[in-house]
Formats: sequence, structure tokens, C-alpha cells
Amino acid sequence: MGRQVFDKASRFRPMLRRDTRRPETQTPRHPGTAPTVAEVNLTEHRHRLIAQARATEGVTSLVLFGSATDAGADRRDEWSDLDFNLFAAPEAIDRVRADWPFLPDPQRIVLAAREYADGGVVLYDDGMVYEFGAGLPWTISDPHREVVLDGGDLHLADPPPAPDPANEIRLFLVKLAIGVGRVRRGEILSGSALIRTYAAAALTWVVRLRLRPTGPDDASPFDPLRRLETAYPIVGGQLAAAVDRPAEEAARRLLTLAREHLEPGWADFPSAAADLVTARFGWG
Repeated sequence: MGRQVFDKASRFRPMLRRDTRRPETQTPRHPGTAPTVAEVNLTEHRHRLIAQARATEGVTSLVLFGSATDAGADRRDEWSDLDFNLFAAPEAIDRVRADWPFLPDPQRIVLAAREYADGGVVLYDDGMVYEFGAGLPWTISDPHREVVLDGGDLHLADPPPAPDPANEIRLFLVKLAIGVGRVRRGEILSGSALIRTYAAAALTWVVRLRLRPTGPDDASPFDPLRRLETAYPIVGGQLAAAVDRPAEEAARRLLTLAREHLEPGWADFPSAAADLVTARFGWG
């Protein structure tokens, strides 16, 4: 399945990749309350990163995302990471890619790993994770962004349009059927990934596009799973409980939830295909 590598779906260049982002639990802070240790921690890292990027020769632009932005500060918690894209001038790009000189306090880094050509992750000694892309400029279309340094090389765009819910519900059924087939063949890991990741994501797109949220909705235009439980406490909780079950049971519960919440009154719901999947696996 084609995904975006830098822009975290569109902060990143198009490539095949897994989605390794951890969900952020939203714990909004009420005005007037003291910041948590986690907020202070991320804020300090943010300040040090900006200062180091400014001081690094060849760095042109820096863009922060998600809870690392000023606008996202209220949803920071102890699991938030520092997510950013950093661009460099052509004459400096080899050094910036190879050495990551823009990272502050390198003596405090306890783990570093590369993801594809321009991606990287580091873990600091206080538990803070940086997840970033560093290279020549690419188009950034994540709306949850904050431009901190603008060297005139930024290419900003709107996020892509939402998918067609009628197509996503069909994808959901197919990914579900393939996944259960692999589980029954004994390919538990592969089948589980199809059920819990690809099928669940397709179903969640349909939930977001067909059902009205009942809670605060700060949706990602690239990953429908993000913050679903906040926007849809009941349906999101049911989906989370479903994927927490063994693989085939998870698949069966996802299909049941799809039929319960989405099938009634929707002419594009593939009822005949859902009946076929149910019968094929003996779920009737």
C-alpha cells in the first residue's frame, strides 16, 4: 500500500513504509493551571532544537508538527514527541543528512536510527523522542504545522481530499477477508496486521466521513486512527476494544460494528459482500 514517508503521510515523500507513530492521548490543560513536567520537557527540547537549527550552517527551514507546535501545546502529554521537518541548502545537504548537526545536546542521545533516505528518530536520556525528516525541500501539506524558520525554500500545500467512503468500506471488507484467510492459514502476524491496521484504518475513514463526531475533533487528514476515541467516544471505544481481541475475533467484531453503525440507511454499503464474508468464515 502506498504511503507517504516524509510528511507523515504528507510531511513525507511518497514511499512504501509502515506507520510507526504512537497515538497521543489528549489531556487538555485548563487555562490558568500549571504546565506538566511533560509540557516543560517538550518545550525545553523545542527551544533547544530551534536554537541549534538556527546555529547550524546550511540549514534553511524548520517546520514543527502536531503537539510540538504552539497551537498544539494544550494536547501535550508524557507520550508526545517532537516531530519536525528540516531543510538544508544543496551545498550542505550531504553533511546535514549524514551527521544531523542540527540535533541539540548530542551527548544526551541514547539511541538513533534512520528511516529511508531522509528520515530519522532519536531518543534522549529523558525519554523525549524526536521524529524528523531532514533533506532537500519537499512539499508539506500537513495543516497542523508551524513554520519556525523559513529560508524561502518551503513548498506548502493543502492536504489531499478525504477518500470516498463507499470505496473505503469496500477496501475494509477485502482487507478483512484477506487478513482472516492468512490467520487461518497460520500467518498470524501478517493477517493481524491486515485486520488491525489496514482494515481498521479503512473502516475508521468511513466512520469519520459518515458519522458526526460527539467529542472534540482534531482529525489528521492522513491518519484516521489518530484521536478517534476523543472525537467518537462510543464508536471509537468499541473499535479499540475490537482490535484488542485475538485476530479473527477482532475481524468479526469490526464487521459487526460496521454493520451496526454504518449499514442502516446507507445505499452504498456493500451488504451482499458483507453477507458473503460472514458466510465464508462461518460467522453467521
